[in-house]
Amino acid sequence: MKNTLIIAAAIVFALAGCRNNVNETSASNPAEKSVKKVDAQKFFKDNIAKAEQLCMDERASDVADVFGALYTFLDIDNDGVDELYIRDDASDSGWLLCCGADSVQLVAAENYKLHLSQLGNILMLSGSAGTGAFYTAYYEIVNSSCIGPDFFELNEFVWGTEDSIRTVFHPVSDFDGDYPEEKTRPFFQKVEELKKTKDWALLNEGKTFKPLYELDGKVPEDER
Repeated sequence: MKNTLIIAAAIVFALAGCRNNVNETSASNPAEKSVKKVDAQKFFKDNIAKAEQLCMDERASDVADVFGALYTFLDIDNDGVDELYIRDDASDSGWLLCCGADSVQLVAAENYKLHLSQLGNILMLSGSAGTGAFYTAYYEIVNSSCIGPDFFELNEFVWGTEDSIRTVFHPVSDFDGDYPEEKTRPFFQKVEELKKTKDWALLNEGKTFKPLYELDGKVPEDER
């Protein structure tokens, strides 16, 4: 009986030690998060109808054709899971899609004025917003999902003032009021750090594209 109690106590202490080791390991690496590996090419092929719907809902013109477009896979956040970038140069449309969170996510859509650039795991959609204004929206890709920041930047030319250009930050979904500086400052500090090693590069430069119908397995009738 005495031996049994001694053995039971030893097991309890051993298990407690294991739990402590696990907790200490987690505490020492709080930012570490296991990334579920996904075969992005298979994922998008299995969900091509949803991807097409998202792209068609956010297209530059009525003539934009996803299945007449070109595509390439890019691992923007360097997590081992690719993102899908689609371009229809005929209509000057473009789309960037992620496959995080077990669903197809449209990050941003390009049009004839706004184009996507990449800096590390951050995307910038930028271009003219009309006379005297320049629009920029930012998207951060982490673990194959877009996590924000959820604001855009509008550089406005203000005539007749000493400072002729002012920068206004807005939430993407809200045109009323400036975005709080405490939220924008950390993000742009990160951008400045990234720019010490590289600079913004247009997403469609130097990429290898294929016809998108190859991804779906459907061959257009005029090519059969």
